[in-house]
Amino acid sequence: MGLRPVANWSAPSTGTLGKNMLVVHASQTGNAERIARLSAAAFPGATVRSLATLDQDSLRAARRALFVVATYGEGDAPDRARKFEVTTMATPIDLGTLDYAVLALGDREYRDFCAFGHRVDAWLHASGGRRLFDRVDLDGADIDAERHWQQQLSAIAGAAIQPDWQRADYTPWTLVSREHVNPGSPGGAVYRIMLAPHAPTIWTPGAIAEVLPRHDPARVDRWLARVGRYDDSALRETLLDKILPDDGGDCPAPLQALAHRDYSIASIAASGAVELLVRACPGPDGGLGIGSGWLTKVAPIGGAILLRIRDNPGFGPVEPTIPIVLIGNGTGLAGLMAHLRDRAAVGGAPAWLLYGERSGAHDRPFAAELETLSTDGSLSRIDRAFSRDAECDRYVQHLAADAADEMLEWAERGAAIYVCGSLAGMASAVDAALRAILGDARLEEIAEQGRYCRDIY
Repeated sequence: MGLRPVANWSAPSTGTLGKNMLVVHASQTGNAERIARLSAAAFPGATVRSLATLDQDSLRAARRALFVVATYGEGDAPDRARKFEVTTMATPIDLGTLDYAVLALGDREYRDFCAFGHRVDAWLHASGGRRLFDRVDLDGADIDAERHWQQQLSAIAGAAIQPDWQRADYTPWTLVSREHVNPGSPGGAVYRIMLAPHAPTIWTPGAIAEVLPRHDPARVDRWLARVGRYDDSALRETLLDKILPDDGGDCPAPLQALAHRDYSIASIAASGAVELLVRACPGPDGGLGIGSGWLTKVAPIGGAILLRIRDNPGFGPVEPTIPIVLIGNGTGLAGLMAHLRDRAAVGGAPAWLLYGERSGAHDRPFAAELETLSTDGSLSRIDRAFSRDAECDRYVQHLAADAADEMLEWAERGAAIYVCGSLAGMASAVDAALRAILGDARLEEIAEQGRYCRDIY
């Protein structure tokens, strides 16, 4: 996952992001409706509907849909949504043109946690809908799950970065080093970022580093000059971590803080440091995006980075006795490295890495370490695809398709499959390749068993 590029710019939502976007809620206490309306704000022009008022024609007319649905009692639908489940959801319908996502709300104290949301997700998939990203389960006021849902919305909304719905507690970490790991690449520069905590910190493989960025001071100076307040040093300091209005107007009150940026953690806790892969991405004003610019250029070495570690249970480790297949592209290698390093540290069943990047000559982060892991047996197989090389011209999904027999064999042995990287292009293409190899029903079964784990952005 590494850098989530869309989270590098904080321009307000504009344009037609909500065209053909339907946001559906099924609420018993009002919380699902609240989150649905917050979700819709990322897509101007989106239609918000109660599930109780939804009909098949409206659902078929939508090209994208977000479902925020609560479970009530012992796995039941909310009262007003029961008729929809009994009638419309009784059998699959034709939703072959629909891309969707589900946020399931529930209470872990109940045995059938989020059961209605799970049934909605299964029905949409059986009807031919395609998941924009994996279902998110939210227990009460679980800030981690809510922020994960919000970050996934940012990924599909592009530049529409909303302020955080809930403010979390962050602690200062020291920026120890940054290293440009792909000089000469036809893609954006990628940096290896090392951050040290001020106190011992524990996390599990798959965890996310939430970083609070700050503006490049030059960007703030340009904004101040545009509004005629270049000499206001107090305002300059205040604006370094605030959203800048893009219309040249004066500062609104109150000022909105910059949203956090999410990065996959490549290191394991035993290393004592958080390691990230961050791609430098351009912002609309010609400079670097806010998140990538802060980590790869603006923040001084030895300076403080405000950070919190967020658990990511949907991408967490499996038992060491279970083989793992790691599939990803670009900076998504970071999230896969954590699992590979964990497997090397604790031992266990074999690991297989399939990885896609642009150039074989320039895009090989962690190359020496991967060679060592291959030599000592921790990594039993590695396949690479380089899309910009004339002799290769393939992507990571082609590696999976070419190794269909071996992929099926690993699945038969009970392997867990991890996919980390870009939502646009890679994730859907790899998912399609795996469904062609294993069959839709088999992949869904593996997912329900917690052995098909995706961290896409």
